[in-house]
Order: sequence, then C-alpha cells, then structure tokens
Amino acid sequence: MPWAGLVHGDVRVSTWRALNTIPAMAKVDTASKKCKRHDESKEKTSVRVEEMEENFPRGGKEDVTPLERRVLRQKAKEDVLFNETGDVKGSDSAVAGVKRATAGTNATGVKKRKTKILEFPRPKTLHPGSLLLGAVQDVHQLEVLVSLPYNMRGSIAITDISDVLTELVQAEANLGDDGAEVAEQQSVPKMEQLFQIGSLLPCYITAVRDTKVVSLSINPRLVNANLSASDVKADMVIPGWIKSAEDHGYIVDFGVASKDGFLLKKNAEEFVETCNKGKPLSRGQVVQCLILGGADARSVPVTINPSRVRPAILPATTTVILQSLLPGVLVNITLQEVALNGVIGSFLGSFEGWVGVHHLHDGSHSLDKVQLKKKMKGRIVWVDVQAKMVGLAMCKHIVQNECFQFGNLEIGDKFEAATVVWVDSPRALILDLGNSVFGFCPLGLIYDERKDAIGKEYKIGSRHPCRLVQFNRLDGFGIVSLQPSVLERPYMKFADLKVGEVVEGKVERHGDYGMTVSLTDTIRGMVPRLHLADVDLKNPKARFKEGGVVKCRVLSLEPEKRRLLLTCKRSLVQSAKEHLCDYSRAKPGEVYLGVIAAVRDIGCVVRFFGDVVGRVHKLELSSTQLVSDPKAMFSVGQTVECRVVECNPASKELKLSFRLDGDKPLASTGGLDVSMVMDLEVMGIASGGINLRAPSGELAFLPTPHLSDYLPLCPSLLKLHQAGLEKATREGTQYTLKVTVVCKKLNFRPALVTLKSSIVEQIRKEGKGPAFSDLKVGMVRVGFIKKTMSYGCFVEFPNNCCGLAPIKSLSDEFVVNPADLYQEMQTVRAKIAEVDTAKERFLLTLKPSDLKMGNRLSQKEVFEDSLVQFERLLGERDLLLRDQGALEGTLMKAFRPGSCTEAEVTGVQGNLVMLELGDRVKAKGVLHAQTADLEVGSNVTVCILDVDVSDSSLVVSLNPRLVEAGSAKKSVKGNKKKLQHSVMELGSTVMATVEYKTPYYVLCSCSTIAGVYPAFGIFDAGQLGCIPDSVAKLKPGEQISAVILRQASVLRSTLDGPPIVHLLSTPPTRQHLSSTQQHMGPVEVNVGDIIDVVVQKIAPTQINVKHRLLRGRIHCTMLKDSVEKGFFFSKGIGPGDVIRARVIACNEQHSEGVSDKLASKTTVLDLTTKPSLMDPSVPITKEIMEVDLTPGKVVTGYITEVGKGLNIALSSSILVHAPPLLVTNKIEVLQKLSSHYTPGEAVECTVVKHGSSGRCKGLVSLMGGPAAEPKVGDVIMGHPLSLLSKEGGLLVSLPFSSVGRVDITNVTDHYVDNPLQAVKKLDFIKCYILSVEGDKIELSLRASRTGEEVIKAEAASKAPVDPEVRSVEDLEVGQLIRGYVKASSNVGIFVRLGPSIDGRVKITNLCDGFVKDFKSIHPVGKLVKAKVLGVELGEKKVELSLRLSHVDPAAAKELRKTQGKGKGKGKKVRPSSDGENAEESSSSEEEEAEVSSEEEEDGEEEGVTGGGKVTKATLKPTGGFVWDTSQLKNDLSSSEEEEEEDKLEEPPAKKSKRQKRATKMAEEATLYSTEQILMDTNRPPETPDDFDRLLVSRPNSSAIWVQYMAFHLHTAEVDKARAIAQRALKTISFREEREKLNVWVALMNLENIYGTPESLVEVFEEALKQNDTQTVFFKLTSIYTRAKKFDLAEQLYQTMIKRFGASVKVWTHYGLFLMKQGRLQAARSLLQKCLKNIPSKQHHVDAISKFAQLEFEYGEPERGATEFESLVSTYPKRVDLWSVYIDMMLKKGEIKRVREIFERAIHLKISAKKMRFIFKRYVEFEKAHGTGAHVESIREKARTYVESKALDNATD
Repeated sequence: MPWAGLVHGDVRVSTWRALNTIPAMAKVDTASKKCKRHDESKEKTSVRVEEMEENFPRGGKEDVTPLERRVLRQKAKEDVLFNETGDVKGSDSAVAGVKRATAGTNATGVKKRKTKILEFPRPKTLHPGSLLLGAVQDVHQLEVLVSLPYNMRGSIAITDISDVLTELVQAEANLGDDGAEVAEQQSVPKMEQLFQIGSLLPCYITAVRDTKVVSLSINPRLVNANLSASDVKADMVIPGWIKSAEDHGYIVDFGVASKDGFLLKKNAEEFVETCNKGKPLSRGQVVQCLILGGADARSVPVTINPSRVRPAILPATTTVILQSLLPGVLVNITLQEVALNGVIGSFLGSFEGWVGVHHLHDGSHSLDKVQLKKKMKGRIVWVDVQAKMVGLAMCKHIVQNECFQFGNLEIGDKFEAATVVWVDSPRALILDLGNSVFGFCPLGLIYDERKDAIGKEYKIGSRHPCRLVQFNRLDGFGIVSLQPSVLERPYMKFADLKVGEVVEGKVERHGDYGMTVSLTDTIRGMVPRLHLADVDLKNPKARFKEGGVVKCRVLSLEPEKRRLLLTCKRSLVQSAKEHLCDYSRAKPGEVYLGVIAAVRDIGCVVRFFGDVVGRVHKLELSSTQLVSDPKAMFSVGQTVECRVVECNPASKELKLSFRLDGDKPLASTGGLDVSMVMDLEVMGIASGGINLRAPSGELAFLPTPHLSDYLPLCPSLLKLHQAGLEKATREGTQYTLKVTVVCKKLNFRPALVTLKSSIVEQIRKEGKGPAFSDLKVGMVRVGFIKKTMSYGCFVEFPNNCCGLAPIKSLSDEFVVNPADLYQEMQTVRAKIAEVDTAKERFLLTLKPSDLKMGNRLSQKEVFEDSLVQFERLLGERDLLLRDQGALEGTLMKAFRPGSCTEAEVTGVQGNLVMLELGDRVKAKGVLHAQTADLEVGSNVTVCILDVDVSDSSLVVSLNPRLVEAGSAKKSVKGNKKKLQHSVMELGSTVMATVEYKTPYYVLCSCSTIAGVYPAFGIFDAGQLGCIPDSVAKLKPGEQISAVILRQASVLRSTLDGPPIVHLLSTPPTRQHLSSTQQHMGPVEVNVGDIIDVVVQKIAPTQINVKHRLLRGRIHCTMLKDSVEKGFFFSKGIGPGDVIRARVIACNEQHSEGVSDKLASKTTVLDLTTKPSLMDPSVPITKEIMEVDLTPGKVVTGYITEVGKGLNIALSSSILVHAPPLLVTNKIEVLQKLSSHYTPGEAVECTVVKHGSSGRCKGLVSLMGGPAAEPKVGDVIMGHPLSLLSKEGGLLVSLPFSSVGRVDITNVTDHYVDNPLQAVKKLDFIKCYILSVEGDKIELSLRASRTGEEVIKAEAASKAPVDPEVRSVEDLEVGQLIRGYVKASSNVGIFVRLGPSIDGRVKITNLCDGFVKDFKSIHPVGKLVKAKVLGVELGEKKVELSLRLSHVDPAAAKELRKTQGKGKGKGKKVRPSSDGENAEESSSSEEEEAEVSSEEEEDGEEEGVTGGGKVTKATLKPTGGFVWDTSQLKNDLSSSEEEEEEDKLEEPPAKKSKRQKRATKMAEEATLYSTEQILMDTNRPPETPDDFDRLLVSRPNSSAIWVQYMAFHLHTAEVDKARAIAQRALKTISFREEREKLNVWVALMNLENIYGTPESLVEVFEEALKQNDTQTVFFKLTSIYTRAKKFDLAEQLYQTMIKRFGASVKVWTHYGLFLMKQGRLQAARSLLQKCLKNIPSKQHHVDAISKFAQLEFEYGEPERGATEFESLVSTYPKRVDLWSVYIDMMLKKGEIKRVREIFERAIHLKISAKKMRFIFKRYVEFEKAHGTGAHVESIREKARTYVESKALDNATD
C-alpha cells in the first residue's frame, strides 16, 4: 500500500519531501600525480581481476580482502608528499575544508587526516536487495512506518512481513467471491499485535518509490536470501517467522533451505510478556532469533528473549562472508581512519565499515575526539552486497538494540534558540535542541523559498529558532524546520485543531464522496457532499476550484485516526452563535444550529459538531401543525435551529424540538391526565392518526393503531371517523370522541389517548395502574408495542411505564426479526418476568404459552373471557357494517353469511383462490381438495363466510359439503334461525372443519345431524393476534373439536350472524360442561355394540372415526357385503359425517413417552357397517375377519398399493399380491398400471397361491384362475428373464409361475441383428405357445403368431420374411434361407435355422476364396444367408453353404468380372480330393469356376482369407456326422485326421501365376480388412481377444477391466469375471489408486449380486487393506443401499460412526440414509450424537449446516430454516452459510423470505468483497423473481454502500 495513499492528512508528507540524507560529496584525492599513476595502474589490474572473477566466478571469500586492499592503498599514499595539492571535486567550501585539514595526533600518537568523504546511502542511490536496519516509527492497519539510518524513511506493507501472513491476507481478501468460507482459517492478526513502536528490524529494500519513502520487507525469506544452511552459526541473530505451534514450543522458519529453528516456550516467555503484551506468538509473526548452538543440525535451538538477544555479539572468531552479514548484528569495531563525515572501522577481522558522524558513540557529532585503534561495540545498520559496503552505528541506543527516546517532546514544539553543531554544507544542519536531543534540518526546511546552498548565517555555534516537525527514532534526530511559515503556523498536527474552529485551506481534489481540503502540508480534511453548501450543488467543481482557498469550520476531529471532517455551509461557517460540540454543553432551552442527518417517519435526526447527535420527535417538528409526513417537509442536509429539550451526557441522549417557543407555559389549568376518560374535539385527521383538543386547550393525539385492539380494522375505522368529521363540518357542529388518556410526557405537548377496548377496560378497573414499586413477577398486564428493535420489543403501559421483552421471550418459536412478529402500537398481553429495582427496569415475556388464560383460569372462565373479547371485535366491526360510507355498498349488499352464490375465478395464488362475484365484488377462499383443479375464468359456487374489511373483499368457502348445505337452506329460508337454535345446543361439542384462518379467529363449518353451518371459531392463544399451535397446524379441510358458546352472533345490530364456537386443544371436561354430561360421560363400549361415530379422516385403506373420547376405524373391506368392480369405498363419505357402525373388536395401543411413567394406553375400536353384521343377533366372531384363500377361489378386495403389481386388501389382516402378468394381457396397461388402477378401488380376483411372502398372504389373478396346463396356440403375456448363450435363446417368465423359452429364430418374422438383446430390454412381451413338453414350453414372438411386432425397428419392417423351420421336412435342397450362427469350430460353423434345426457349413463352403480366421468373420449370433446343399431326413441333418456363388450367383459373377480382367484362359485344374475329376475347359469362366481341392486344403493350411478371385467347388456328402454340439470336438478331430491323410497321399499341386496373384491379393485384402477393424477405435470389444488387445495398450484403465468383467457376467461366467478382477488388481499400477478402487468396487458389486455374504465380506476386508478405509466403507454402504439391503447398510453405518466418529462426512451420510428412509427423528437424534463426538467447533457448524440442508430436502423445511437462522446469527460473517440458506429457501419457493434474508445480509459488517458477492446474488435474484424497480432499488443500495465505504476510507 503506497505511503502517500494511507491517509490524506498525513502529517509528514511535505516535510519528508524536503528531507534529504547526508549528501554524497565528490571524492577528494590529495595524492600526487605519481600516486595517481600508481592508482591508475592498480585500477587497471583491479579491472582485469574483476573481469576474471566475472567470467570465472569462484566461491568463498576474496583473495584480497577489503582490509588488505585498504592497507595497500595507504602505503601508496604514504609514498607521496603530504603538501601536494590534490584534485578535489566538489564545492568550494568542501575544497577549503580539505585544505584546512591538517594532520594532527590523537591521544595514541597515531596521525589522522580528514581527506575522505564517505558515501552513505540516499534514496536516490539505494537499489533493491540492499539491507537496512529500521526502527518502527508508527503502526497502521495495513502497513508499518519505519525510520531508517541516515535520515531515510520506509514502509513495510502487511504483505511484506512473512509468507504465512501474506497467505492469510490473500485468503481473507478472496473470501466471499464464491460464497464459500473456511471458518478454521486463521484470521489476520492486527499489526499492533505484531509490532511495537521503537523495535529494531532488519529490512530488505524491495523498491524505491520516490525520494521520500522506501518500500521495505522484513520477510526472512528475502532478508536471509544470501544465507545458506552452512552460514547459520552459533551466536548469530537472524530473523525468522513462526511456522507452527507445537506442544512444547514453536517451529521457526528462517527462509533458509534445509535449516529451521525450534523455540522452546521457556525461551519465549520474556518476549511474550514484555514485547507481545502477554499474548501467545501468532503464526507468521517475525521474531529476531539468537542461535544457541548445534548449527550443524537440521533444526537449531533458538531464543527470542530480549535479555539474551540484545547483548548477543558475534565473536570475531566466527567465519562469515559479506553475504551473511545482516543489519542489527552486534560486533566489535576497531576504528581505523577518520573521514570528513565519519569514521572507517574494521570488524570481524577482515571487514571494513563506515560510521556516520551522527552514529558516533558519544553523540557529540564531532570527529575531534575519535580515538583510532580503539575497539568499541557497534551494530551493522546497512549492508550493500552489490557495492560491498557496510554501515555501522556505535551510538548508545542502537548498541542497546533500542530506539532513541525523545522524552516529552512532541511534534510542533518550538525551540527559541537551537545551536548549530554541524554544518553539512550545502545540504543540511545539525542543531542541539537541549537535553541531549539533536535536530536535523535539511536544506528544504531552512528557507520558505527554494535555495541551492546554506547561507553563511548558519555556522557552527550560531543560534536559531526552529520547530519540531518529525522524529527519526533510529538516528536519534528530531527533524526540525527553520522556515518562518512553519514557525508561525497555528497547528502542526491534528491535535492542534479544535472542533468548531474556523480554518482556511486549499482545495486539493473532488470525489464522489466529497471534497478534500489541505489545511497545511501535513493536515488534510474532507468536506462531505452534504456540507459543501446550504443547497445541493450540481457542479461542485465550478464552485470550488482545485487550488482555490476556501474557508471551513471543523465539523469533527479524531486525532488518533487522523480523521478530519469540515463544513463549508455558509450558515455554519459565518454563524456567530455558540456551536454545540459536546453533550455536556447542551443546556435545556438553548437554541443551536444543526444539520439534518436523517428524516424518518417518527421524526428527524440532527447532527451537530463533534459526535453530538440529537433526535426530534415528529410531534416537535412544528408549533403550528401536526406533521404527519416529515419527509415531505424536511430534507437531509438542511440547516435547522433546534431547541434542547432534554440531554443526558452519560448516555449521549439528546432530545430536541423545532418549536423554539416551547419554553412557554401551557395555556390553562385542568389539563389531561393518565386514566382520564373524556370527550375531546377532533381537530384534524391524517394517515397517522387523529388530532384532538381538550376543553382546556391541551392537545392530544390518537394514533391510527389505537383505534382498535384489532389492527386490520384500524384503517377502516379511521375512514369512518373521517366521514363523521366531514359531516360535522358541513353541519357546523363539533365532532368529538370519547377517549382514554394513556400516556402524557412533559417534553411532548400532545397527550397520547386510545380507543383500544382492552386497555380502556384495564384502566377502568385499575386506574393509572400500579407504580413501579408495586410490580410483581408473574403479573399479567395489557399494553402496546412502543418500539421494535433487533434484540426485542419495548412494551408501554399506562402511566408512562415501559418494559423490555427480549427477543427470546417474544414467541414460542424462533424469532429472527421482531418487526415481523409485532407492529408498533399493537395491543399485547405481557407477563412480568424480572424486576430490577436498582435500575428501575423490568423484563417481560410475550410468549403465548406463558400467557394462556387456561394457565390461571378454569375452562369456563376461559370460555367467558374469550367470548367477551371476540364480541368486542364483532361490535367494532359491526360499526363498519352498519355505516354505508365505511365499506362499498355492493360489498355490503353481497355480504350474507351462509348464503351461496356463483363466482368467477380470477386467479390462484398457492392454495388461495381469488374470485369475483356479481357487481364486481371481490372474494377470496381456500382451495378444497375436490376443487384443486380450478382454472382462471371458470365458474364455481361458493358459500359466503365473512367480510375482510382490510381489503374490502368477501371470504368464501369452496367446501362442497358447505356449499351443498347452503344451497339447500334457500328452500327453508324462513326457518333458518329456528333450525340453527334447535341443532346448535349451547355447551354441546361438535366437529369444526377449518375453512379460513385469520390472526384473531377461524372461519369454520360445524357438522351436526341436521346439516353443516358456518361458524366463528375462537381460541385461547394467550396473546392477541396469535394462533395456538393446535389450530395453526391445521390445514383447511381438517377438523377439530369445538364447544358451542353462542347460537348466533351480532350482524348489523341483530343476532343474524354465524354461531360462535370455542376450538379445543383438548376435549372438554364434565366439570365445566354440565349441560352436556350425557354426551361426555364414561365411555363403556363392548364388542357387538352399535354406536354412532363421527368421521375424522379418510385414510387409503380405512375410515378413521371417533366416538366420544375413543378413536376407531372402519376398514374398507368392512363397509359393504358386496361391491361392484371399480367401486371406491370412500365415495359419498366425508369428514364430519355421522355413521352408525358396530364394534367388532377393541384393541389397546401403547403410546410412547419420554419415560415409562408417561407412557399411556389407548383403546382403538374396529368397526363395521356391513348390513349382514349390523343385526345385533348376529354374533361377532373371528371368522368374520378371515377369508378363504383356496386356489381358484374368487374374492373381492380393495387396492392398497400400485407398484410392481397390485397389493390388494381382502380384510384388515389379509393382504394379497397380484403380479403384473396376472393383472392383464394388455401391454399398454402393464406399462402404466398406476394410470388404470387407483388405491381404494374395488377389484375381483382369483386366488392363485396361498402362502406367506413378506406382508402378502398369497398371490391372486385378475384374469381368472390358472388353466390345467398351457395350451398350444395360446397368446399370453411374459416378462424377459435372461439370455441363453449356448442355446441362442431367451427365458421368459409366464403367468402362474411357469417359464418358457424363445428361440432366436422365433423372435420376429423379419430377422435382424441381435434380436434377443432388443427383447431383453423390454418389460413385457406377448408370447405364442408353440409346444408344451412337460415343463418345457416353446414360445414364439413372431408377429404372425401374436399379432404384434415385438421389434418395431425400421430395419425389421424392410427385411424379408423369414419362414419358420419347425422340422427338416420344411427344407429343400437349393433353398435359400437365413439363420443365426450358433457355434463355430476348426472345420466349420453351425447355423440356427429353427428351434431344433441346425445346419452345418464346412470351411470349404464358407466363402468362394481362402478362409483363414473365419471365426472372427462369422461370430456367434451373426445373421447369415445360406443355401441348402443337402438334407438327410432320417438323421435330420442339413448341409449349408455360405458361398457367394451359391447364395447370389449374379453378384459372384459380377465380382469375378471385376477382378478377372486381363487374366489368361485355358488353365487346367487338378482333380479334387474327393475323387471327382474336374473337366478341362478353355473358357475362362470354367477355369474361374473350378478350383482344386488341394488348393482349398492349401488355403486352409496357409490361413488365407478368400478376398480375391476364387473358383467354385461342388459338394458331395461324405456320409453322416455328429450333430450334437456337445460331441463337436470328436467330430472335428476325426475330420482333421482324414484331411491330413488325404494330403499325404496326393502330390502337391503347382499353382498358376493367376492363382498366386489371386492368393496374394486375397491375403492383402484380408490383412487390410483386419487392420481396419483393429484401427477402428469406436468399435466396442466383442470377444476376449478384443479386450486383451485393448488392455495391452491401456493396462491401467479400470473402465476396460470392468467391461471385461461384465462381458463374462452376461454369459453367466461368474468365476471368469472374478478371475478378471483379480488379474486387474495385479496388473494396474500401484500408483493408480483410483483405478484400483474402481475394480474393488466392481468386485464387491459382483459378490453382492452373484456371491454369498461370506465372499462379499472377504472381498471387503481385502479391499480395506489396500485402499482408503473410509472410502471403501462408503462404497459398500452405497452397494447395500442400491440393493435395498437397508439393514446391512445401517449396521455398516453404525460401525463407521464408531470407527470414524470425528468425520463429519460419515455422520452426514448416515443422516442422509435415515432421511431417505423417512426416519426423521432418528436422523435428528443422530445430529446430537454427532456434535458430541466431533471435537472441532468448526466441524459442528458444518454438521449442523449439512443436517439443515437434509431437513429442507427430506424433512421439515421450517426446522431447517430454524437451524440456519441459528447458524447465521452465531456466525454472521460466514457468507457461505448465508448463500446455502438462500439456495435452500429458493428451492422451496419462499421468495418473500429470501428477500428478507438478503435485506439482513446487506446490512452486515463484513468485508467489501463479501458484500459485493451478496449484492451480486441479490441483483440476480431480483432479476429472476422481482421487477425492474426491485433491481434498481438493490443497485441503489449497493451504490450507497460503496459511497459509504469510500467515505470511510477517505476519512481514514
């Protein structure tokens, strides 16, 4: 970070522009010409040596040391006369000084001559890589300022301290870019913890930015860059950084290869206490380490205790080189020579160093007292390896390794007469400031105007006034200025300024946040945009030009932070009034000038000078009117006069008023007082409330929320009073309201009055209420919310009594934002939880559970109080219903509770449907289950329930039962009231169905014997405006018990409204409902009793009912004696219906509790409504629950589940299963069973098998019972099972547990390639039974048999029709036929022609040419076309040929013509081996058509493939051969022997040239074909050879090995697959761990499917030994889960949490497993175990976050949201948690809540990068789910944030 950019008002910028170090003067050479020539010759020699060293560098030290070189040079000088004049370059004064210099003698008698000027470093001469010693001058947030030797200055950025610290800074800077954050990441320590002002540090120069500041680094990696491991010696002091903390100490990294240090804790105790403020060492902190010994070891012991490090001196015997010297090392120095500006000394035997005049030990800045040859201690302060120069310092404070102490001196101190003690002409002066403090004054700070040299008036001993402007803690200088302008300057530092003072400055620049003004060269301030002028300036640059002078007033000042804010407002700058700068100076009644900083709905915030801020309530904004909208009258930045009303300096609370006459006494006596009830005149009405006036003239204010306890009514009531006021105004009369005074404060004139009935009633009973001393814990009072804060709500009671309800006491649920739960002025009940008498404050609880009336009242009293409160609500609402002006006339006309009407659907929002009635009356209702498919524009009949006055709409119900009942009442309209009174008996219990919920009551429908009626449902929530949990969890359509309290309610001043019922969370007791004792008596129900039950819920297989306090069920099979197919048992039955049923069983169920004491027993009744069992004379026995499951028996049941088949309930205890093949013969139905069969539907089925299989007791069929035996010609459904590789067929599962076989030739009428693979992928197929032989069933899938093509491919439809071959008789010689290759041998192949018919093709008949590798050309399963050469009917043998000349002669002839052009004719052919002689022919066709058998045999021996021109051979059967493929080997071996004998008997035949060429061409064609096949990378491997060939090139590919295993598994060769896996594990390189793991997983999958549990465990244990243990465990759990072996998976997870209990991943995977199984409670308890087993708190956060995400996905989203709320509250800076929380909410569609989360996130105090990430996501969210206005609003907030951050950075 650049020094100039740190702070705009840095006090040392301009000063250091003028500062320069001791100047470099020209070298003075006083030697003679002879000396010059001698030196020139030496220089030439030196150049040659340097060139040799440059070209041939050598290690180690130089041959000629610097000391030896200096001695040689001194001897050369002594050869020259001393009186000769040298050629001195430099100024005249320098020459004069040299001439005046004479050789004197020191105390030791050694002559010394000041003839040399030492070249000390300056910023211009410095270069990167040099080392300097620095003293910490100042510590900032991001950098450290350092005083360097020779009056230089540097800065160390936070990224130039150590590598570790740099990584931490970069990590923190990058946090938030992707929402992810590692909470274990060490935070960046503060710079104040790492550095102490005044500590000395060796520094590495990284860059010289300008002539003022040098960029430095103290990174040991750079400082020790020239060191090697061998250079680290004992007693050396070198820097290092703390790499890590161990049990007994720290590991220190020096940045040196192969060398680090170990720091015992005892060797750091002193440093920690004295230098580190008692805090432990931080990782990355740089410390100065003293090597204690063992330098040859890899890790050396070190200490950092100051008492050991400071006096540590490097012994002269230590062997070091120049590159290993570091600044700060203490050495013994021998003074050798005195120069004009310093001393030359030697140290460590062979090194030479320079000591500046201001670094001498005595601090006299005089060279006269220097004693040569004297040994003294000094520290190295400068090392330049490139120039081979070393700087030393011998001053006391540096030798002691401390900075110079300036005592009480401060910047800005003036010295009237400072004495000049040194003149470094022409650049600088050194002055004695007294008390052993010296000042350094560069030329730029002597004169106001620019000069090139120091004047003669500044000579040694002269006195001059000066002023201190800076310190150099290393050199021990105070930087002073002699400039008159600086001496007269009123302020030199920020502390010299005073708040409210008028100052002048120059405009430096303008920015978006304001204007920067320079008061001096060292002080800068900022004028915010609001303070540029009294009006808003559109172009500030035109008003305030850069460089212009501007008059300002100090607005605020923070000297320690160098922050200065100014104001240019003319009203403030030119005002002569006293300015308010401190709270203690604020006097009540005094008027001060201020600036409005914010305008809010409740008033204004006014800012004064300094940190003084006051607030003006909106009632104090004007003395003439009530300001309802402060934003319309006032603006931010406006200058206002304020009167102090009250001030508390301790709490910094300042209450103001804009009413400057507020100190006048009130008008009259007899004013308003708390609890007073009186009529007040209405003076005016605004949106905020009603202004009233008492007869005494005192003002009062009635806020809108105080018009009623029920906030939704307040806006409409305000309109009602507005209409009344307008009417009174027209008539010339007064409009008054009878109100009650609630609160009156002295500092506000208007008293607060209310119309809230609950507060009025409380005041009527208690008066003003109890005083604070009378408050008791547990007392319940009614009040209203005064203010909502982030930490809770303040509740105010009458008599100005106010208490705090903390956020944790606001609700029984988790509360994030109290403002979302309570509104200001809302009526609440509050219970006093704690009273602090000392501080006179008390805490409250607003939790409904603490405030329920049932906690302290009897149920009867609860009913009465709830009824009174609700009737007050109805009374206030009836005011609106009776007044024609409060609500629309059409709405009032349509509002008839209980009536039904037609409505049009205008919109659907979730489960809320928006409708429109006639006359454009708006209505809303909740979707019912039977009306969930409503579309916009459709018409529906609704029942009117209530009116919502907040949005002038009706609330209706779409419940069909309520609509039907409402429509039926139109015919008995006159008897409606009488009917209700007769059925709604007071105190009776009814079932209430929830129709619509409001915060204060529930609209419901009550079912009675006479019908269904709408009603008001009230409850005891404990808190006004809250719904109890028992009611809140109910969804529309669900039921709850209720007690009738009123048969009718008030409606337009008459009792024509719906009845009022009280909803019960628990059943009422007899004690409080004496009128219903006959209904609530003891329940005594026995088996066989006939009782009336109320339907509670329709379950999938039963109807849940209730009889008094008992629960019961009617199973679907116990409803009727007989049902028709397709009947639904729940048809015509709904919740609330009363059914008469008979008890058939009483079952006891045990409910689980936390302990055995809390466990309880519940009786559940089994009932029936079957007419045959309703007769009391029929006994109830166990036989009525039993069903005859004899195979063939036809039974009726109800479908309970549709999946892979149907589960059918025959009774409450008997469940049977219908497999898919026994359901239907239609494929389209089987593929979509769920679309054709519905749970609850009655079906008729036939028992097929009786026996337990899991939950099912047997198998049934919906297609009738099984036949006696399968019949040939039947078409049935089947399911493909597996392929038969040897037989070339497919096994098919058939109905009734039988299995059939489909031959490959019977799959389709049109043969296609690989037909069985295509069929295997199908779920269901139609099969035709060809034959039945015992258990063997032969099937056909041909479309000609089944009527439906099984393979619907385009290629199949275009293929020729292939006939069925059922026997050998179906074949004829010469017939062309297609088939599939069944098997191959060394003498030929077999072709499948039919289910039991195979044909043989000899090698000679495979093709017209020579065949070598015919097996690869004709693999098993290939579709081929053949010609029948011979048929033996007796032995059922067929001989085939695949020759092209036989199959397609025309194509063969064309091929021969193409290949035979240019060939000779008339060649003879040798006789064939079978005895036939070939005829000689002169025609080429005959020659080409014949080929000798010898050639064929040669072709077989040589392995040539027939690719060129070949001759045709004829077939003559040679007798029978074995057709059974199992005897194939014997047949093949005998044939080979016969052929070998034939070859031996006949002489070899001589081939013609044409035949040789044909053979060669065939070989080349075959070779080319084979190469093309092998080069085809896309061709999948089909044979083991293919796999082996692939593995040669890719032996480490687990994918190929796993495919190889699968290849063998497809052929049911499990052992071969295992062998391949073992081979893969041996072949794959040990480095390819991932590839090996894949093979292990494949092997475990194989054992899981085909092996035994023991073999799987064996493989698993072996995999654990060779792979990561945890990974193998995870793989096996996945295998078990996919195989649905949930018990084994859970056992494995239990093992894992014991073995890997510290791994969050294991716990979260286990939780995911449980969640997916629906075991939510087990998963939640698992989280608690997880948190106990994981030691790291960070891992706790990760675990909770993962489980919260699981709740969103598989559990309860609200629970997940609660967990995330807890996380983001505890870790608000974890942006990754906020991001995941937002993602989860977005997935659930919670748009509103997501927006609230974003709003909270953008107000967090986090880094700018994190905030940028949040704003970016917020904008993207609004683009997707919001409007353009929303997006622009977010961007405006982002701009505001950026401006505020820029403002803070600028002022910093």
